[in-house]
Amino acid sequence: MRPDIENGAGQGATVFVCRECPGGADRLERVRRALSGTGCDTRPSSCLSGCRSGASVAIRAPGRMAWLLGPVTEDDMAHLPEFMRLYRAAPQGAITDARSLGTLRLRVLARIPALP
Repeated sequence: MRPDIENGAGQGATVFVCRECPGGADRLERVRRALSGTGCDTRPSSCLSGCRSGASVAIRAPGRMAWLLGPVTEDDMAHLPEFMRLYRAAPQGAITDARSLGTLRLRVLARIPALP
């Protein structure tokens, strides 16, 4: 088994990339490359309503908090695998210490609580 799947990074998580934000198709491919091997399902999405910032990305998994991030820049891509590792390790996906995420930690637009 691959180590990234063995430790749970990304299992069951879906990453949505807004295809309507400018550069959405290119961003989708960059996010897919950044998360390659993590077990995440990365999909294009219609508008995520992060239009004020643009370049929106959402992460969700069953029983876990959903996150809306934006603008996710090229510099943030390298931090996406670490985000997924923290997300999977955190109770219900509630990351409390995001210092290892570099500038990505500053991109949070919304955290939506998990359903009970």
